[in-house]
Amino acid sequence: MGAFGTKLLEKLPRVADIVSFRFKRPEAYTFQPGQWFVVTFPSSDPQEPWEHHFSHSDAPSEPWLEFTTRMRGSDFKNALDALPVGSPVQLEGPFGTFVLPPDAERVAFLAGGIGITCVRSILRWLCDTCGTNAVPADPPRTPPQEIVLFFANHSEYLIPFKEELDEIARDLPELRLVHVISQPGEGWQGYRGHLDEKVMAAELPDPAGWQFFVSGPPAFDGAMRDMLLKWGIDDALIKTEAFLGY
Repeated sequence: MGAFGTKLLEKLPRVADIVSFRFKRPEAYTFQPGQWFVVTFPSSDPQEPWEHHFSHSDAPSEPWLEFTTRMRGSDFKNALDALPVGSPVQLEGPFGTFVLPPDAERVAFLAGGIGITCVRSILRWLCDTCGTNAVPADPPRTPPQEIVLFFANHSEYLIPFKEELDEIARDLPELRLVHVISQPGEGWQGYRGHLDEKVMAAELPDPAGWQFFVSGPPAFDGAMRDMLLKWGIDDALIKTEAFLGY
């Protein structure tokens, strides 16, 4: 963990109001997939710079640092949107424990909307180091035996990283994608409504031996944890990364 100076490399529109901000990666900065960091850049008041925490949406196997966020029109998001490419910023991190333990055999991710960012970090890393097209790692890496991503969104047309997740699933045989859409179009063939115990039971008829990672807005995190506990999952097997001011 430490503080690092860097600069904004590019802004990548994703879908709807979701944008990725990519930074030059300082040579000394290392992190585990799923962790988060703090971004600081100047405001009009030199005594109070803009500062916010973001999950890594990049993986350690990629040559840049990246976070991905919804541009909701707040003062901070407007300042972030106006930040010119090439601008200097300060990074502090990494922080957080939303990381895969080395002995994980069966892992279920429950992601809601933009909560996919830290999950994307983990899945991208697994794909790059364990997938069928991975560059051999030293030492060799072994992914969990089974991975399921339950991904809840409002519309099938507004799924962040959808095409990349499909590509990762093709390259990482252990991964299975389960989309749950609350307001789908007539042609949607997958689960409709909300991610609930019925969906979980249909896809994981035997939850024994699974570890659960929950990532989304605070209300989503709370609802998913309550559902998993009611379903009989031990609290020690449920990991979340809660952020305020989502």
